Order: sequence, then C-alpha cells, then structure tokens
Amino acid sequence: MATLLAGVTGCATRSSIVARNTELALAPTCADAVTVFPGREKVPYDYYEVAIIAAEGNSVYTGNGDLLRTARNQAAGVGANGLVLDSLTATHATVKVLGAAVGAKDAERKARAIAIWMPSDTARVRKVCAGK
Repeated sequence: MATLLAGVTGCATRSSIVARNTELALAPTCADAVTVFPGREKVPYDYYEVAIIAAEGNSVYTGNGDLLRTARNQAAGVGANGLVLDSLTATHATVKVLGAAVGAKDAERKARAIAIWMPSDTARVRKVCAGK
C-alpha cells in the first residue's frame, strides 16, 4: 500500500506562485483561455505581468504538457489570460530516470512562466470561459 501511495504522489505535478503583482486585482479566468507564448516577443498585445509561476514534476511520470496545464491553471486562478514561457527543462539522464522510477526524486521536469493579462484580449477570454 505504501508503495502504491508513493507511486501516485510521485506522479503529481506541483506548482506555486513565486511572485505576484499585488496592484492588479483580476477576476479568475479559465485555463482554456490562457494562451501560452514561447517568448515575450510573441505576445501580440500590450500586457501587464500578473505573477511568476513555477511548476515541476517527476520526469518519469510528468510530460511537458502536464507542466503547462498546471501552469495555465495557476495563471487562470490569478486572472491571467496569457502565459509567457520562461523556461521548460528536464533533467533526465538514464540513471536519474531509473532512480526516479524507484522513488529517488532526482529526475525532474521544471517550468517557469510569467502569467500576463492582456486587456485587449478580454472579449476572447469571456467567450472561451462562458459557461465554465
């Protein structure tokens, strides 16, 4: 039973708000409305930085999509409608992956992103989040 519990908790993606812009009080949005941008230069509108988000998970059980989904949920919770990806890394040498598979927690995937609010994009967000 303990092994099963360790396996289940090892699969979880953890995330946290590292820093938050307390001057912006935004209503939560939905994760589906949070657009992910690979860099600041790709954001099509002027924006405000809302929060810095960090997410991580075990490389054996967590893919990049899991990290992005978790970061998008965090961003939506603080009212963001965009996410600028700062970094997405994995430390997964074969030895580390084998160690992580048996519970050593040393093969990690990590993401760091900046949650943003684009005032010009609010109509799209309302439409996407309607009924959610």
